[in-house]
Amino acid sequence: MRIFCAALTGISFALAAASTHAQTQQLSIPEPLQMEHHEIFETLDAATRSGGSTGQAATKVMTVLQPHFEKEEKFALPQLGALEILSKPGASISPETAKDLSARGEKFRTELPAMLEEHRQIGTALGEMEKAAHSEKKEAIAELAKKIVGHAGMEEKVLYPTSLLIVEYAKLSERAR
Repeated sequence: MRIFCAALTGISFALAAASTHAQTQQLSIPEPLQMEHHEIFETLDAATRSGGSTGQAATKVMTVLQPHFEKEEKFALPQLGALEILSKPGASISPETAKDLSARGEKFRTELPAMLEEHRQIGTALGEMEKAAHSEKKEAIAELAKKIVGHAGMEEKVLYPTSLLIVEYAKLSERAR
């Protein structure tokens, strides 16, 4: 943890000293993530209309997935928009953006346990959907269930930690000023 903090502090001071410093920086969810959520939602919505126990199971998934996506898009994913800003040579985040990220991060940390529980609920519902799809020979829907499980795993192992890392960077950036 100390090495992590030292590395972030070094990055923070280097970026704070850089000459490029945007005054207003808009944070938005990276477009590929927006597109992936939209594709999952649309495909799952079609699965709800597939009929039989598969359609019923897909409806149960949609019931927990839709509000979960809304939470992610509000609390977890906008911070990832800072990656594009920070990846440019000599870039830094503005004090206003650092404060915004800090506030977003606190809210995300508060929501994270519930969001992880929602992932478990979604996983259970997806297991039921996959089982129903296999029994009704709706293999594309069974594959959708696997895709959504993989997406949730990527969020837990990559996107959520990256979001929190960006927040920690913002806090260090604020302190360095």
